[in-house]
Amino acid sequence: MANTILKRQTGVDTASIVTMIVPTKMPPYVEDDFGQVLNGVFKFFLLIMFIPAVYRTTYRIVNEKESMVKESMKMMGLSDFSYWASWYSYYTIVNSIISLSSWAIFFFGVDTKSSGFIIFLTIWLYGQSLFGIILIAQSLFNKARAAAITTTLIYFGSALFQYFVSDSDI
Repeated sequence: MANTILKRQTGVDTASIVTMIVPTKMPPYVEDDFGQVLNGVFKFFLLIMFIPAVYRTTYRIVNEKESMVKESMKMMGLSDFSYWASWYSYYTIVNSIISLSSWAIFFFGVDTKSSGFIIFLTIWLYGQSLFGIILIAQSLFNKARAAAITTTLIYFGSALFQYFVSDSDI
């Protein structure tokens, strides 16, 4: 169709568009075993390093509910926004400390050629996303220890679910 339009517009019967592939020199393929090992190990350590933060934060939130401290603070004028903003701030500080320390170990000791900002952002955003699991789980329990253990098991189990259903060849 393009050749027909070209012939009609130019008035030349032999006009045509020619496409060709020009081979280019490519560097040789190097199989990176370190990258494949790092892929699995990084995900596992990312999973493990947030277990204490998830357990501790869930335990403390439900412990306040269990001991009626939250209701006492509400009677003294604490708003729901202030209460949850304080827990979010607490978890963000804990997450930032965990993320910075693990980022420093990873970036300066393991993979110095990757973008430090992207690595930190990945770790930090993953940690922040866990606050949603904490909020959902704490609303279902009235006993602090049961809530913390169950939340940790749900977090760990849902992360391990990916290992069982994914294709390890990819």
